[in-house]
Amino acid sequence: MQPASGPARRLDLDWIRLSAFGLLILYHVGLVYAPYDWHMHSTHTFEWMREGVLITNPWRLTLLFLVSGAALRFMTARRSAGQVARARAERLVPPLIFGTLVLVPIQSWIEAVDKGGWSGGLPGWWWHEFSLSGLSNGVPVNHLWFIIYIAVYSAVAVLLMLRPADLERAEAGLSRLLSGWRVIAVPILYLIVIRLTLFPMFGLTNRLTHDWYNHALSLGAFLFGYLVVRQESVWRDLERYRWVGLILAVIALPIMMMQTAHPGGGAFWGIPRGVVFGIDQWAVITAILGFGSLYLRRADSRVLHYLSDAVFTCYLAHQTILVVAVWLIQAQGWPAWIEAPVLTVITIGGSLLIYEIVRRIPLIRPIWGLKPLKARPSAGPSLPAAERGDPA
Repeated sequence: MQPASGPARRLDLDWIRLSAFGLLILYHVGLVYAPYDWHMHSTHTFEWMREGVLITNPWRLTLLFLVSGAALRFMTARRSAGQVARARAERLVPPLIFGTLVLVPIQSWIEAVDKGGWSGGLPGWWWHEFSLSGLSNGVPVNHLWFIIYIAVYSAVAVLLMLRPADLERAEAGLSRLLSGWRVIAVPILYLIVIRLTLFPMFGLTNRLTHDWYNHALSLGAFLFGYLVVRQESVWRDLERYRWVGLILAVIALPIMMMQTAHPGGGAFWGIPRGVVFGIDQWAVITAILGFGSLYLRRADSRVLHYLSDAVFTCYLAHQTILVVAVWLIQAQGWPAWIEAPVLTVITIGGSLLIYEIVRRIPLIRPIWGLKPLKARPSAGPSLPAAERGDPA
């Protein structure tokens, strides 16, 4: 299959991607204070975080996978299937290997020491994790599971490229299916069905071979973005129903919070909870995509270009920086209103500092998700974000 000409760059999707990754960093800072089993915790824990995480939890990663699929579709419009496969491997594999061998062990070592599961140093922990006995429990990847999933889902998209006629029919068929009010109703129905059928059986594991609800959700979102990004009729309908999505989301969020807080929130086999979850999930995404398409398509700026180049590096670095920061700061006994902003500044600032350092060192750019300097195009404004270094 030969590359075809593609549509103009979508700045709204660039902004949405950056915002979603920014929310991911803030979400991880929030988990430091949440009553959940996360890698590191502050000495402060807030029970209200059980409900607070619902502000972004249902839709944040689903939106990221959707936008990542859309970004890949722009890439496929200019390259063959073989070229896309090679570009994805070159962009995703080196950071995945580097992150797994260097960044993740720092997190897991600190977690093991903090929770009393290890008393030795980092080198001993690294050998323990990557010994035959350690690997028998699987390769620890922590937050890098997202890269693995993007790589696998990109391979699915490459296979679709090998059947261009079927791909075009799928795009046209999905566009017809989502026409008018169905752009909000059909995805909500799909999300409710998989939430009620697959989630009770599989949950969310972030382990590629045992994560079938997540695949139905995330691969579904990825392919949705891949197939509809060039269908302008779908985007017109998303714009048209943006207020409907926003109103549904405003209604669904407090209901979800009450269902989580109330002991009887899981009554009737969890069906009401699953229904509300699915409604909120797509309602928020509809509002974000609709408002973004209407107002951000031409919102170009130097900030956008800078952050689009930095986002993959920041994604790789942020969780390790956060875990180290919590480990060093928790003993200071600071009140949460001081500690939380400090952690946020250290995590974001430290991630950007690493980006500023590694982007100037050609040898290590690829392992931090950046293109080699010699391969970087000179033109900025016409270059889609999918080509500039983000994990989409």
